[in-house]
Amino acid sequence: MIDINDFQPVLRMGITTDEELFIAKRLLTMVKKANNKILYLAPGNMLIPIYLSLNLGEEIYAVDDWKYFPKSEAEKLIKKYNAKVSLFDGLPNIPFPDSSFDLIFSVMYLYNFRRDSMKNAVKEIIRVLDKSSGEVLVVDTILVRGKVKREMEGEGLSLKDYSEANALFFSRWGANAL
Repeated sequence: MIDINDFQPVLRMGITTDEELFIAKRLLTMVKKANNKILYLAPGNMLIPIYLSLNLGEEIYAVDDWKYFPKSEAEKLIKKYNAKVSLFDGLPNIPFPDSSFDLIFSVMYLYNFRRDSMKNAVKEIIRVLDKSSGEVLVVDTILVRGKVKREMEGEGLSLKDYSEANALFFSRWGANAL
């Protein structure tokens, strides 16, 4: 499977590769249906999207600005693990049409923003989410859970699942209210 020694921690995320693997395993249990079109925001060192791709057997579209982790290194890791992950340049603007994705992952991404910027990031997430049945899975530090909740609910999403572990919150947001 995955050797976490192949992956370097990414400063922007502020977590270790052991913690990333813990998050990836937890996210895997939160995916409720198969055959999703999946978007992963700001994947950093690629550990989580590669793990999810290998375990879900689905392609993952990963978008980043690649400031904190070189895209060329991400491509090498994808090739090494033969993962189905496609890389795209973007962020904070997501380079896909409206309603493109059934499932969107945001791990340690939203806490990087101030309020106005977080509001815009959430609007972009909602824009590319399938409004009929899409879900957004957010993992972030518990310090920003209130801000994330306010922005998600402000955009019409409803909280479907919530838990905490290791000073992180894990939440599932549904688009069925939109």
